[in-house]
Amino acid sequence: MTHNPISQTGALRLLIGTRSIGGLRHLPALRWLGHRSGYAAGVLIVTGLSVGTSVIAPWFLGPAAFGTFTLLTSLFQYATKTDLGLSQLADRKLALGDSADADWVANILRSRLIIGSIVLGLVVPLAMWIAWVTGTLPVIGTAMAIAAGGAFMIANGPVTVFRATSKVWEFTAAALLLNAGLTAPRLAGLVFGGVTGCFMALALWYGALAALLSRSVSPTATSPTPLVPILRLALPLFAFNGVWEVYLSANRWISAGLSSADDFGLFAFGANLALTGIGMFATIAQVRYPKILAHMAKHSPGAGSSLVERETLLLCLVLSGGVALAIIAAGPMIELVFPRFERAAPVTRALAISCVPLAVVASSLPIAISLSLRPWAHAASIFIPAFMILLGAMVAADRSAGITGQAWACTASGLALIIGLVALMRSLGILKGWAAIRIILLQAAAVAGLAWLAIAVTPAAAETVPPEDWELAFTEDFKSLRFWDEAPGGVWEPHYAWGARTIKVNKELQYYVDPRQRRDHPALASLTPFLLDEDGLVIRAHPIPIPDLKFAENLPFASGLLTTYQRFSFTYGYVDICARVPKGKGLWPAFWLLPVDQTWPPEIDVMEVLGQNVSEYHATAHSRAGGKDVEFSNKIATPDLSDDFHVYAMRWTADEVVWYFDGRRVASAPTPADMHKPMYLLVNLAVGGWAEPPDALTTFPADFHISRIRVFMAPQRGVATQ
Repeated sequence: MTHNPISQTGALRLLIGTRSIGGLRHLPALRWLGHRSGYAAGVLIVTGLSVGTSVIAPWFLGPAAFGTFTLLTSLFQYATKTDLGLSQLADRKLALGDSADADWVANILRSRLIIGSIVLGLVVPLAMWIAWVTGTLPVIGTAMAIAAGGAFMIANGPVTVFRATSKVWEFTAAALLLNAGLTAPRLAGLVFGGVTGCFMALALWYGALAALLSRSVSPTATSPTPLVPILRLALPLFAFNGVWEVYLSANRWISAGLSSADDFGLFAFGANLALTGIGMFATIAQVRYPKILAHMAKHSPGAGSSLVERETLLLCLVLSGGVALAIIAAGPMIELVFPRFERAAPVTRALAISCVPLAVVASSLPIAISLSLRPWAHAASIFIPAFMILLGAMVAADRSAGITGQAWACTASGLALIIGLVALMRSLGILKGWAAIRIILLQAAAVAGLAWLAIAVTPAAAETVPPEDWELAFTEDFKSLRFWDEAPGGVWEPHYAWGARTIKVNKELQYYVDPRQRRDHPALASLTPFLLDEDGLVIRAHPIPIPDLKFAENLPFASGLLTTYQRFSFTYGYVDICARVPKGKGLWPAFWLLPVDQTWPPEIDVMEVLGQNVSEYHATAHSRAGGKDVEFSNKIATPDLSDDFHVYAMRWTADEVVWYFDGRRVASAPTPADMHKPMYLLVNLAVGGWAEPPDALTTFPADFHISRIRVFMAPQRGVATQ
C-alpha cells in the first residue's frame, strides 16, 4: 500500500517553515485557509474581483485599445507558463509519492529561477524588438507584460510545491496572493498608466511576491541537479499544458488577423469574459485533482473513473446553469454598463457557451498530463485537430457572419477538444467506456441546449441600412476633389451658401479657406485645407501665422468646409459618411444638412464630435415648427472615434429621423413640421465654438479623414438639384 508522501519523509516538514506567510497559519482569523472549501470560496472571491477589473477595463479603453490590452494579456499569460513543465514535474514527483524529498523541491525551485532569469534577460529584449519592427503592439507595454509573466512564474514555484504536497493552508494563502495581483494592482495601473501602466503594476506586484514566497520554501539541495536533466524530465509533461495555453488564446490572435481593430476589440471583450470563467474553474481544480491523483496512486487509474465522471458531470451541469444565466443577461448588461461594446452581445453569448467544454478540459487536463507516458504524442492527438477546426471554422465563419461567426466557431472547436480529451483519458484507463460516452453526450446536449437558448434570446436582425430597395442618388469617394464651377461634374463649394467663411455668433475660431484661384490671399492658399490620400479626403486645420491674420478676418485657424448647395439637394433619404475624426480640445468635425431656402432652423446633424471627448458623438435635429427653437439631441457612446473609420448615417422620412452608427440604430426623433423641404449636405472641421478653444495639448495640423459620402432615396422620390 502506497503511503501519503508527506508521511514518508520528515524532510518535507523543513520546507514549510514558520517564516513569511507560513508563520501566519495559526492566526484564528486565517485558519479557514486550511480547508479546501475555504480555498474554493477564496478563489471565487478573488476571481470575482479579478473579473471586476477585467470588466471595468472596457470603461477606460474602448474596443480598439481593449484589443491591444487583450493581446498583451496573452503575452503575460504565455510568460506565466514558461516553467516548461516544472509544475507538472512537481505533481509527478511530489503528489504521486515518487522521490518526494527536499532535493526535488530545491531543484525545481532553482530551475524556475534560472528559466525566469532567461525570460527577463533574453525574451523581453527580443519581444521589444519584434514589437518595434512590426508596430503591432506598444514596445514598453510588451516588455512589461512579459516581465510580469516571468515574475509570476517564479513566484508560482512555491505555490506548486504547496499544492503537490497537499499543504492546503500555504497553497491557499499563496495562490490567493497571486490572484490578487489581477485585482486592485492591475486596475490601479490601468487607471493611472493606461495599458502599459497596467502591466508595469503587475510586474512590480509579482516581483515582490517572488521575493516574499521564496522565503516560505527555500531548502538547499544536498545534491543539486543541473537544469538540463531537470528539463528533460519536465518538458514532456509541458506538452499538454503549453499547447493548452496557446490554444486558449489562439482565437484572439486569429480574430485580430481577420477583423478590424474595433471588431477585434468586441471579440476580445467576449473572449476575455469567457477566459475568466474558464480560468476560475481551472484554478479551483488545482486543489481538486491532487486528491484524484492520490486516489489513483493508491489503487489504479481505472479506480478513479467514477470519481472523474462524477466531478466532470457535476461541473458540466453547474456551468450550464451559469452560462444560461449569462446568455439571458448578456444583452441588457452590456447595453447598460458597456454601451461602447453593445455590438459584442452576440459574440459574448457564443463564447460563453464555449466555457462549458473548455472549463471541463481545464479541470481534467492535469490528470491526463500526470498519467500520460507519451505526452507529446498525446498532446498532438487532441490539440492538432482542435487547432485545425478552430482556424478553419473561424476563417469560414468570418466570411459569412463576422465576429459572431468566429465566436460560434470557437464553441464548435471546444466541443471537438473535449471529445478528443475524453477519448485520450479512455485510452489511458482514467475513464471507462460508458463513463466516457456519458460525458461526451452530456457535453453535446449542454452545448446544443445553450445554443438554442442563445439564438432564442438574440434580437431579430437589425433593419438593413441603407434600405435594400432605395436607390443611390449621390456618391462621392474622393478620388478627386471637384468644385462645382471648375470641372465637369463638379459638386462642392468650399464656403457657406451665403458666402460666409465662419459663424462668429458660435464663437468659432476658424476661417474656411477657398483653395480656388484668386478666392483668398496667397498667404492663406498655402494653408491647404483639403488633401487627398489613399483613404480619401482630408480636411486639415492649421494655425494661421500672425502676420496673415488680417487676411482671415483675424481668426487664428484655417480649415475647410464643403457643401453641395450648388449641385445637389434632396427631400427625404438615407445619408451616410465614413470618417475618422481628429482628437484634441477645440476640434469640432461635423456632417450635417441645411435647407436650400436658407432658412434656419431646420437643421439635421448626422454627426458632430467634440475633440476633447472622441468616445461619443452628437446626433441632433433642430426645428422651429412650434414657433420656438427646439432640438432633438442625442449623445451616442462609441469606441474611440479617432482610432479608426466609422460609418455615421441618418434616415430622413416624412415621419421620423433615425440615426445609425456602424449600421446600428442608435437614436430617432419624429420629423418636425418644418423639415419637409429640400436640404443639402455640409461637411467641415470647425475650431473652437461648442468645442471650446484649443489648449496646449491639441496637436496641429489636425486632420478629419473622410473616405466616402452617400445618399440613397426611396423609389419614385424626386431629387431636387440646382
